[in-house]
Amino acid sequence: MRTLFLKIFLPIILVVFYGRPSFAAEDKTKMAVLDFKTIGDSADLGEGAAEILRTTLMQTGKYTVVERSMLKQVLDEQKLGLSGAIDQNTAIGIGKILGAKLVAVGSVVKMGDSYTLNIRFVDVETGEVVSGEKLSTQSREDIPDLCGQMVRMLSKNENPEKVAEESRQPQQITQPHTTQFPGIIRNTPASGSWALGVLYPGASLKYVTGGKSAWELRAQSGSGVLAVGPRYYRYFTQASNPRLFFGLETDYITFKGKASKGAGFAGGAFVGGEIFLTRHIGLLMDFAPMYISLSDDKFSESASNLEYVLNMGIYWHFK
Repeated sequence: MRTLFLKIFLPIILVVFYGRPSFAAEDKTKMAVLDFKTIGDSADLGEGAAEILRTTLMQTGKYTVVERSMLKQVLDEQKLGLSGAIDQNTAIGIGKILGAKLVAVGSVVKMGDSYTLNIRFVDVETGEVVSGEKLSTQSREDIPDLCGQMVRMLSKNENPEKVAEESRQPQQITQPHTTQFPGIIRNTPASGSWALGVLYPGASLKYVTGGKSAWELRAQSGSGVLAVGPRYYRYFTQASNPRLFFGLETDYITFKGKASKGAGFAGGAFVGGEIFLTRHIGLLMDFAPMYISLSDDKFSESASNLEYVLNMGIYWHFK
């Protein structure tokens, strides 16, 4: 009789005194996030965006997220890649294998200076897209904010038009991001930008192209000498701080002294780097062996020599 009492009534007593067992974990929606396809940039951008989305989903407390290692193991068994380039039907099949309720697929597209994040949350049971939107930004550093907006759309059922409108407005970031993309360095200016330089001594106008190069027109003067000419920069990396480079320079030179007057040219190669103090301000220094040839008009004499020049300047980058 005692054994029967323990089997039947003891669980009821425990529930009355201690409450019902917690099933909070069962209330969470299980999610699988495939690595996003990257278009127009390096593949690690899509991988980084997907990893940030996984973390953001878990931080809401509403989702359990399949770890990337487990996801990769299943995809390897199916002889598929992690990239979001797989079709939607295949993604649904992967979700069923993992026991996930939702599967996130998407892409990160770079066109010009704009980055667009496309994400679709697919219901594994129905095959329908329960939420999806494309959000754009002018900076790679804002992509974590776009992931947060996507999660809010999914978990809070926010109006997609409202969220998309907010994404086009400047975002005030109150806390620094703890998650970084591979290869992203803060404070570097966007490609396709202009820069004004104050040199020692002189001034310049530079245009940074969309790739790893830049063109610059320089004018320098001092002690009766004026040198004007173009420069071509080639950067070792597309985004880094400091940003190291090498390049070529040629100048037209005029000079005038108490007993001489003439003109000439200079040309050579240089190597150096620029440290970005902010996104708009950088300090530049480079070293250049320059071949200089000058002709004196008054005395009909000419001279040439190889000189070593140290260049320094501060640059203000703008669109």
